[in-house]
Amino acid sequence: MHMKMKTTAIAVLLLFAAGSSGCLVEDREVEIVLNDEHCEEFIEYHTAANYTTPGTLEFSEELDRLLEDNDVEKDQIVDAFLVNGFYEVSEFIHTHDWELEGIITVERTDFTDSPDTLVIYTDMSVQGTLGVRTAVKLHEAGVAKVDQALDDYLAGGYPTLLLTVISGDVTPAPTPADPLAFLWKACLNIQVIYTLDTEIYDPL
Repeated sequence: MHMKMKTTAIAVLLLFAAGSSGCLVEDREVEIVLNDEHCEEFIEYHTAANYTTPGTLEFSEELDRLLEDNDVEKDQIVDAFLVNGFYEVSEFIHTHDWELEGIITVERTDFTDSPDTLVIYTDMSVQGTLGVRTAVKLHEAGVAKVDQALDDYLAGGYPTLLLTVISGDVTPAPTPADPLAFLWKACLNIQVIYTLDTEIYDPL
């Protein structure tokens, strides 16, 4: 008789817990942050100190892949913006180093546009940044252009971006007998914030 009453009491407690469990779960909309790197690789080979190297950043395509990989729809996104950037030399074969200064500009190619400065690099040691991520100084006008491209993408557009390396000071000056040759990439770190409907445990 005692065992039967104990079993019944446990069953009642389980039923009570099951019936009241709905009160401990609340439907909420939470914000999730996705971090994504957008990189463009530049092949540099120059026999003079003045040079430009353009590269098209597959901006919208990479954002499409980011959303697809995370099962996120555009209408879930509440904000997207440029956070910071870096560069990294990936290949360099020389008997001596090079010191570089210059800028990287950004412009839209999905409509007629003029370039704005995005990245400023100074005292860049090619040899010293081989395989090293080096933070860059981002220029306000270029950041605004990237952020506007993100807004246009979220609004249904398909913006494309052209990044162009423009040399400044090059030490020593390259020559046909001693050309400047290396491979590097410039990367932009972008954050995408989206909402997700989920159930949150509420102890109250």
